[in-house]
Amino acid sequence: MIPEQIIAATDFSLASKSALAIAARLATCFRCKVLLLHVFEQVVHRHYQIPVSWMIAAIRRDIDRQLAQQIKMFTDLGIAAEGRIIDGGFASAEIVKTAGRHPNALLVMGTHARSGVERFVLGSTAEEVLRQVSCPVITAGPHVIQSLRDRTLHTLLFATDFSHPSMAAAPMAEALWRTESADLTVLHVSTDPNFQRASENSAFDPLRKVLRVLDTSGRMPDYVTLHGSDISQAIVNEAERRHADLIVLGVRRGAACSPRLAPKIAFQVIAAAPCAVLTISSDA
Repeated sequence: MIPEQIIAATDFSLASKSALAIAARLATCFRCKVLLLHVFEQVVHRHYQIPVSWMIAAIRRDIDRQLAQQIKMFTDLGIAAEGRIIDGGFASAEIVKTAGRHPNALLVMGTHARSGVERFVLGSTAEEVLRQVSCPVITAGPHVIQSLRDRTLHTLLFATDFSHPSMAAAPMAEALWRTESADLTVLHVSTDPNFQRASENSAFDPLRKVLRVLDTSGRMPDYVTLHGSDISQAIVNEAERRHADLIVLGVRRGAACSPRLAPKIAFQVIAAAPCAVLTISSDA
């Protein structure tokens, strides 16, 4: 589960700048290289009534300049980084293709996350990528403000419903917990008012066994069960209460393919969370 390559998708927006700060944190944590990726979606061959090639060329030069600045930010921190610009195509498709060409990659990206219900109905580049990509993805939503100055993850929140897709994220949560020496909270939100507390507590046992065996420092995660019908809101509230630096979620790949379906928990958490969200997808 330790990534060998971080792919940081950037469109030079505030959201992507927060994502780059997180990419720097993870590159330091895992000691891996960073690929800064920008997809230039401008359609060069589209017919316009007036000449626009000079405008497109000016935009392209500005993109080159901004990408060079971002590469320098990483190299100044001692992180190996390179840039790549893809001309044409759709950003979501090109990001997925690039991630697929790099085995054992970690993708980092930002999202503006449209306000209200439209965010979940109309979709976005980040949402399309999350539905299709097979590698772990860290998404910085609209409320995330990160700085390159702090390059350590202090507090992790791993939310689980004990399903197979959810538990698939446990190894990455454990790797970050050990590597960063961070505080780890394992959270379960129960929607069953009749679920007995003893049963809730025993549901954590598989995770306790793994984390107890792997950690030799004497540190133990904090296991928390909350009750309520709004799972995403409970996760966001707990992240705010604990000042989490990262939320870790295991999700089922392709579960949100239909726009008629209710908003999925992962998308809701990303849109509202005060910190970045790491999602691990599985087909189960």
